[in-house]
Amino acid sequence: MSRTAQRIVIAVIALALVVSMGAVGLAGLFSSPDDTQAQDPADTRAAVDPSSQPQPSPTAKPEAPAEMAQQSPEGAQATLRYMLDSYAYMMATGDTESWEGSISPECQVCVQFVANAKQLHTQGGWSVGGEFTVGAMTFQGNGEPPASGIATAEFHQAEQRIIDDPAKEAATMPEVDAQIQASMVWDGERWRVGDMSIIEPGTGPSDAGGGAGAASDAGGAAG
Repeated sequence: MSRTAQRIVIAVIALALVVSMGAVGLAGLFSSPDDTQAQDPADTRAAVDPSSQPQPSPTAKPEAPAEMAQQSPEGAQATLRYMLDSYAYMMATGDTESWEGSISPECQVCVQFVANAKQLHTQGGWSVGGEFTVGAMTFQGNGEPPASGIATAEFHQAEQRIIDDPAKEAATMPEVDAQIQASMVWDGERWRVGDMSIIEPGTGPSDAGGGAGAASDAGGAAG
């Protein structure tokens, strides 16, 4: 396995990969930098027959809701839901169009997920499962109609298997239940996720680069 492939290794919690110092995803925002650096073990997984690996799933591309183009609270919520709905498809197929269509280029953590998906598929990998079920959602906007605001959603993510090397055992990510808090921005035509952080049950939002946290301080995010 190449050094690039070795960087995509077994994660501690779900939501896929960051290509450096172990595998961390949105749920990895729970972890401190020291925790993340400790998650870079040698790859000791057993060799397997590539033909025995499960097929990529899901492979049906989610349809973008029309509400994404509506400058309303419903439009902001629909955009966050669509981003989450498109995650498992993106990781399974390497098609990042749906995810990129719902994020701002300024969202560093969002853009990292695009890079992760592309890297995984460049080296011949894919994922299985990891679908989101989105529960209760809220949105607190700024202005009328709102041009920005904070969307919060409860979610469950199913167990996910990452096949980063078809000749090795898949990495299994356990299911997770949490909340996501996203800074939403209206770009003149549609809503986009400007930043996001995970709210672990019983805690406040983690810092995903400052944007979502700063927005919740300024705009009073619903929790």
